[in-house]
Amino acid sequence: MNNILTVMPWRRLVRVGKPFWVSNESKTGIAYLAVILLLLAAKTYVAVFIVQTAGNFMTAIEQKSLGDVYLYLTLSIFAIFFTVPIEVYYNFIKTRLSLLWRQWLSQSLIDRYFVERLGLTIESSHEIDNPEQRITQDVDTFCNSSVRLSITILDASVNVCTFIVVLWHLSPVLAFTVIAYSTMGLLIVSNIGRTLIALSDRQIAIEADLRSTLKEARAQLIKTEKGSLVSTVKEAQSRLLSVVSTLMNIMMVHKNIQLFTGTYNHLMPLIPAVIMAPAYIAGDIQFGVITQAVLAFTAVFNGATVLIGHFGDISHFAAIVNRLGSLSEKMAGNGAEQSKVRTRTSLSR
Repeated sequence: MNNILTVMPWRRLVRVGKPFWVSNESKTGIAYLAVILLLLAAKTYVAVFIVQTAGNFMTAIEQKSLGDVYLYLTLSIFAIFFTVPIEVYYNFIKTRLSLLWRQWLSQSLIDRYFVERLGLTIESSHEIDNPEQRITQDVDTFCNSSVRLSITILDASVNVCTFIVVLWHLSPVLAFTVIAYSTMGLLIVSNIGRTLIALSDRQIAIEADLRSTLKEARAQLIKTEKGSLVSTVKEAQSRLLSVVSTLMNIMMVHKNIQLFTGTYNHLMPLIPAVIMAPAYIAGDIQFGVITQAVLAFTAVFNGATVLIGHFGDISHFAAIVNRLGSLSEKMAGNGAEQSKVRTRTSLSR
C-alpha cells in the first residue's frame, strides 16, 4: 500500500485533526465515540450470532429436522430485528460526531483567518488558493471522511479479528487463504491506483479555481466590463476543460480498478466452498459448516479489503488533508510572525 501509507500526509492530518480532540468540545466528542464503539461491539456480536445460526439452520434443513428449522429461523428473525436499530443509531451517532467536529473546526479557522487577521498575508501573497472553500467545503469533507473512514477501518479490523477466529476453528487452511487472497488484492489495487491522490488534489484545486473565475465573470457582467468579461470567460472555459480532463483521468483509473476488482470479488465466494467441499463429501463435516465457512470467509475478506472498497475516498481524503494542512501551516507561520513583530514593537517602546 505504498501510495496510501507513504503519500498520506500524516503530519498534516495530526495538525488538522488533533485540536478538536483537546478542545472544550472534546468531552462531547469522546462521549459520541464511546457510544459508537459500544454499538460496534454489539453489531459484531450479533453478526457472529447470525453466522452461527445460519449454519445451524442449513444443517437442520439437511437433517430434515423441522423443529430445529423453525427454532433457528426464529432466532435469525429476532437477530435481524435486533441488528437494524443498532445499525441505524451507529450511523446516526457517526454523523452527529462529524457535524460537531465540522462546526468546531470551521469556527476555529474562521476566527483565526478573519478575527485574528492571519489571512491578510495569505490574501496578499495568493499562496493559498480559495481559502473560503477550504474553511467550509473542505472542512465538511475532512470531518465526514475522518469519522467515516476511521470507524469503517476500525469496524473492518474488529470483523477480521473476530471472524478469523471463527474461520480458524472451521479450517486453518481457509484462514491462511483469505489473508493471502486479500493481501494480493490490496497490492494490485494499490499499484493500479497510485496516481489517484495527485489527481484528486488537482481536481479539487481546479474546481475551486473554476468557481472563483465564474464569480469574477459574474461581477464583471454586472459592471458591464465587456473587455474584461471576454477575457475572464475564456479563462473559465480553459479551466473547465482542465476540470473535465482531470475527471476523465480519475475515471480511467477507477475503470482499471473496477476491471480488476469485478473478477476478484466474484471469485471470492467460490474459494471457501471449493476448499470445504471435499470434507463434506467425505462425511467429515455437516452441510451447515460450509455455510458458516462462506459467511465467515466473506466477513474476513470484506474487512481485510476495506481499503480497496474505499480507495477513491482515501485518495480524495488525502488531498483534502493537504489543502487544510497547508492553510493551517500558513496561518501558524503568519501568527508566529505577528507575535515576533508585537514583541519587537514592545521592546522598542
